[in-house]
Amino acid sequence: MAVAAVELIRPEPDWEGALARALERPAGVKQERRQERADEPRDGDAPRRRIADELAWLRDVVDDPATHGFRVADAAAQLWWPIGDTDSEETLERLERLRDRGILDAAGFLLHEDT
Repeated sequence: MAVAAVELIRPEPDWEGALARALERPAGVKQERRQERADEPRDGDAPRRRIADELAWLRDVVDDPATHGFRVADAAAQLWWPIGDTDSEETLERLERLRDRGILDAAGFLLHEDT
């Protein structure tokens, strides 16, 4: 059972609207950010992804689901869900991050979670 699925609720994704939303600064974030230096330690082992990287990942999933570990059902609505190793909490976190920033909505997607 997939941890999550995304459903397209429009005739086609609005990638421009989603990118515009991704480029908006979230509420409470300052205009200027301090530049990270390469020699500074980072929190955690994994590199942080920018929200635009997550949007690019979603677009890749929609364009070529099999290559990215997803399946797609094309019926009354289009639905994409992760399979195999991609069916993980990390995938759910990525999709939740896109949802929480309003990017899934701007692109025309709903997130369905298995809770």
